[in-house]
Amino acid sequence: MEENVKLIGLFVARTFEENNLNFIHAMQNLGKKEGYKFVIFSMDTTTPSRADSTPAEAELCGLAEYLPLEAFIILGETIKNMELIDGIAGIARRRHIPCFCLDREAGGSYPIRHDYTSGFEKMVRHVVEEHGARRVNMLAGFEGHALSEDRVMVYRKVLEENGIAFEEERVGYGQFWEVPARKEMERFLKSDLPMPEAIVCANDVMALVACNVLEEAGYRVPEDVIVTGFDGVNDGKYYRPVLATCAPDYEGAVWFIFDKVQEWRATGQIRPESFSIRYIVEKNQSCGCPVAEMVNRNKIIRSLADSLGDCAWHTHAMNQMLTSALPLRSLQDLAQILPKTEYIWRNDFRYAAVKEELIQGTEVNGKYHSMVTLMCGGNGRFQEAGEHFPIEKWLDVLNAQDDSWEIILVRVLNAGKTVYGYSVDGFHDIHQRDAQRCDEFSMFLSNSINLVLQNQQLNCLKQNLLRANKELANLSELDAMTELYNRRGFYKYFTRMLSETKRRYAVLVSVDMNRLKHINDTYGHAEGDFAICTLAHGVKAICGTEAVCARFGGDEFDSIVFADDVTELTEEILGQRLQEHIERTEGVDGKPYRITASIGVVVRERLQDLNIEQMIGEADTLMYRNKKKNR
Repeated sequence: MEENVKLIGLFVARTFEENNLNFIHAMQNLGKKEGYKFVIFSMDTTTPSRADSTPAEAELCGLAEYLPLEAFIILGETIKNMELIDGIAGIARRRHIPCFCLDREAGGSYPIRHDYTSGFEKMVRHVVEEHGARRVNMLAGFEGHALSEDRVMVYRKVLEENGIAFEEERVGYGQFWEVPARKEMERFLKSDLPMPEAIVCANDVMALVACNVLEEAGYRVPEDVIVTGFDGVNDGKYYRPVLATCAPDYEGAVWFIFDKVQEWRATGQIRPESFSIRYIVEKNQSCGCPVAEMVNRNKIIRSLADSLGDCAWHTHAMNQMLTSALPLRSLQDLAQILPKTEYIWRNDFRYAAVKEELIQGTEVNGKYHSMVTLMCGGNGRFQEAGEHFPIEKWLDVLNAQDDSWEIILVRVLNAGKTVYGYSVDGFHDIHQRDAQRCDEFSMFLSNSINLVLQNQQLNCLKQNLLRANKELANLSELDAMTELYNRRGFYKYFTRMLSETKRRYAVLVSVDMNRLKHINDTYGHAEGDFAICTLAHGVKAICGTEAVCARFGGDEFDSIVFADDVTELTEEILGQRLQEHIERTEGVDGKPYRITASIGVVVRERLQDLNIEQMIGEADTLMYRNKKKNR
């Protein structure tokens, strides 16, 4: 960041309206002269709720901790969540930075309020006192709402001061939006009262509805009925007749902010005081005054067409990104497809970073800490993703890629309360469609990340299931105590080895422990189990690698050995090797009993048909004969 560049942070809900954007435009236009750049933190929250229900927004606002900001500006009417507003103001207090809050009050901040009533009074007086209207209806906001009822009181006051009786039926509560405003206008037209000469509206949206309903009913504006609005949105300028309205003096508010920041910079002191945004009457065609400023309608139409086309193409690109993410199992793979899917590109800067845990495949816990760049691009060019950095350096990493922005809009990447990272869009000038693009991208990217992480989880579950199935299969074929095959495993792996080995001879070795009952009865079954396991390991050791060894039950063991030379596979030699292995086994030397076994061996050449059951029977007969001799 250049030393002469100063930063201001703005905190706003992502659904911010045109008036909020007008305020931001005033900040930017005047801020350029003062050397300011702006970081806008755009949040999802728009309704009052507990702070612990909006951890994603709180984590996003925490990024402001690491910026060299000279002011915090909270557009409180858009956020509404007072716990979150207080949390943002708390960051400013801890860092001793001036904080300004519009339409809300937060501890230690400069409250900036809209002076709705005096501005609305100016417009009502203009209609009554300058245009001479006597039958004046009003479209108010929400019935019982303080901001709405205040304007109703102003309307009533102006009428009474001009000798006009207040008629309650001439007030309709249009709730500040189209559908209820239309219902109230239709009620006005059906009323038994004489047709109004003027309709004053509490906002421009309802005023435009009033104009449309009057035109549909065959009335002319302003020749038959004067219509005025309030709040100065751009739509009223594009309408014919151009809407008379009251526009907020945002430039005055911005200069107030800059003056207080300059005072803080000079003295180091923060002395909160309130400021009221006044409203300026804009006389226009809908009240019968000459148009104040002509707007190039062709330019507006082209701009709207461009926005609609961009919306369609951008949504298509984002859908393609989400579709491309369907088979992916890692965020590294996602980083590779992002440049390919975001092919509708403007001269803007786009960036996204995620928590390092997501790249490493570990559980995501806590706030932003170590981050990894997921994508970085602008003007159709993308930088290499994958840079690791501490969150404290997030703006430095961003500026290392592109520091030409005048405004950056930061959005959280999350699914519910789980925060993945953040996205950043950089602009030289920001418009409504730019903000929408940022919202669209962050939502689609969040969904894509969530999809990839679910794929990872499903793949992990699949692997765990495969391992569990394998373990279950092994358990069904293994003897749990000795870890040799059981009878089922013996026949399965004998058949497999028979088809794979090229050895000339098959040797069946039958082994049975001597005097196991004596060991169990005298020393306990734990010692009997030790003796069985010792014998099992010995059987496996003497039979070698090309053998299938199994415990058929109790102290009975059978092994099939495949070999080209059987001179060493006699009962005498195998018995001697087995006894030597038993006596070398750890723990055997100190036992008060001796572990011995009897062996029977049957050899078959592979040229003959191998009847395994017959071989087991013959080997068992030989083993029992030897066992009888041993007694």
